[in-house]
Amino acid sequence: MVKLIATLFLLAVVAQAYGDFKCSLEVPEITKDWIDMKDGCIKGMRHQIQEEINASYQYLAMGAYFSRDTVNRPGFAEHFFKAAKEEREHGSKLVEYLSMRGQLTEGVSDLINVPTVAKQEWTDGASALQDALDLEIKVTRSIRKLIQTCESKPYNHYHLVDYLTGVYLEEQLHGQRDLAGKLTTLKKMMVTQGELGEFLFDKTL
Repeated sequence: MVKLIATLFLLAVVAQAYGDFKCSLEVPEITKDWIDMKDGCIKGMRHQIQEEINASYQYLAMGAYFSRDTVNRPGFAEHFFKAAKEEREHGSKLVEYLSMRGQLTEGVSDLINVPTVAKQEWTDGASALQDALDLEIKVTRSIRKLIQTCESKPYNHYHLVDYLTGVYLEEQLHGQRDLAGKLTTLKKMMVTQGELGEFLFDKTL
C-alpha cells in the first residue's frame, strides 16, 4: 500500500513538472491514395453502425424485461441477451472495417449515439419475438440499402459489398428465418396451452 501511494505521488510530481502527457510528435506526411472510400458509402456505413447499436440496446431491454422476477422467462432472457451481444459485435466489426479503410482518423466522437429504447415491456413472449423479427427486418433492409449505395457508381466498393453480402446479409437472413420459425411454434403452443405453452417453449430456448 505504501509503495502504491509513493508511486502515485511520484507520478503526480512528474506530471506537475512536465505538464500533460501528450504526444508532441507531428503526424508525418504520407500518401492518402489508399484511402478511397467515398462520402456516400462512408455515411451509409456510419448509419449502419448506429442501426446495429440501436438493435443491441433494444435486445438488452428485452432481455432485462424477461429477466424480471415478475416475468421469469430465463430462456427468452438468454436469447435476447445473446442477440444484443451479436448486434454489438456487428457494430464493432463495421467500426473495424472503417478503420482498415482509413476512415477513423477523425470524426470518431460522433460515430455512435446512445439510443433511447422505445419499448421496454411486452404482453407475452410472442409479442417480443414479433418485435424481434420486425427489428431484424429493419436491420436487413438497412444493410441492403447500404449494399446498393456502395455498389453503385461512382463508388463501386466491391470489397465492402462482398463483405456485407457474404457475412452480414447471410447471417441476417438465417436469423429472420429462425425467428419466424420460433414465433410460429410459440403461437401454436399458446393456442392450445396458453401460458403453459409459453412456459414450456421458454425451456427450449
